Amino acid sequence: MRVRKLEESDVGDAVRILVLSFERELNFIFKDIELARELFFKFFSDYNENCFVVEEERVLGFASYSVRKMPISKLLRKELGFVNGFKASLLISYLCPKPKRKEGVINFIAVSPLRRNRGAGSLLLSKIIEDARDKGVRRLKSYVSLENDAGIGLLTKFGFEIDKMLDNSFAEKNFGQRQWYLMKLEL
Repeated sequence: MRVRKLEESDVGDAVRILVLSFERELNFIFKDIELARELFFKFFSDYNENCFVVEEERVLGFASYSVRKMPISKLLRKELGFVNGFKASLLISYLCPKPKRKEGVINFIAVSPLRRNRGAGSLLLSKIIEDARDKGVRRLKSYVSLENDAGIGLLTKFGFEIDKMLDNSFAEKNFGQRQWYLMKLEL
């Protein structure tokens, strides 16, 4: 397996894996999983900053992190209209907030359900950490649902620690999950 930067030819497979991995959350945000797939395809066709794929003959996983606010809001307002686009943008920014100075936020690490537990997620996280260090990032953060044992385990394996637990009715209403960990790694 090898990790590399997301290329335009990868976007279809990458978005398919993203949607499979976060179907519940995307259904809460967009109310239509096919709409979410279309929007993310458009977005990642134009935006590949800090986006990586892991492949072994084909794309097995997709990951993204941010060192500044992701520019998805403009696309969402254009495609969904101002009100619905603004709402979707707010919901996404809840899980993928704008990083503070010298910080990075892991937006997602998604691995094809049939290819999990084979090291793809570890390779992607390792690449994110390496890339963030190269860019002068001092701290990486990630929001993980308390129900996501695999995600918590992966982050812990790489030295992430729980910074705080969020118990939030807003998150429960909009994502179906009330409790989330904010995990961080000092680089």
